[in-house]
Amino acid sequence: MSPTFGAGLWVGDVSLRAASASISRLYFHHGTIGACQYCWWGRYDMGAPYYGAIFATAAMAGGARIAAIDSGSGAYAVYAIYSSAGKPMRVALYNSDYYAGSGTRGSQSFVLTGLTNTIVTAKRLTAASALSRVDQGSSPTWGGQSYAGGTCVATGSATLETTTVSSGKATFTLEASEALLVYL
Repeated sequence: MSPTFGAGLWVGDVSLRAASASISRLYFHHGTIGACQYCWWGRYDMGAPYYGAIFATAAMAGGARIAAIDSGSGAYAVYAIYSSAGKPMRVALYNSDYYAGSGTRGSQSFVLTGLTNTIVTAKRLTAASALSRVDQGSSPTWGGQSYAGGTCVATGSATLETTTVSSGKATFTLEASEALLVYL
């Protein structure tokens, strides 16, 4: 399980949940580079857990406070990140419904309200399934990009999604085993 995209999603979620509970440090066990399946990076590729760390880092970057909007007891998570002035900067959305790669991939809609912009952008963290593994040729993408080998260099074209805000509301659909960072 450790080298899968599902583990990467878990890294992102647990990092955001911990920060929202004022936990200032987390310890993620790593092994010897090139000799562990659960390492975030190795000699030749960036492991799927690395993508979850990128997601959480992008969500919290420059923020002064983070709040979990959901109760933490369901399959869907919502985190709001605020500036030092108390203004919402970003919202991280997470659909932890399990998708193994076959059959119909479910989805969940998230509706954000109280928005003041007319358009918001978002960056999606996704993979073919929760079982996707970089070392088996199925890299996740973060905003359309993957990370090359042991260099951490982004490859592919960066993609931001745009969503129209109507009457202060915007709806975002996440497929099972996906996360989305909304920029307000």
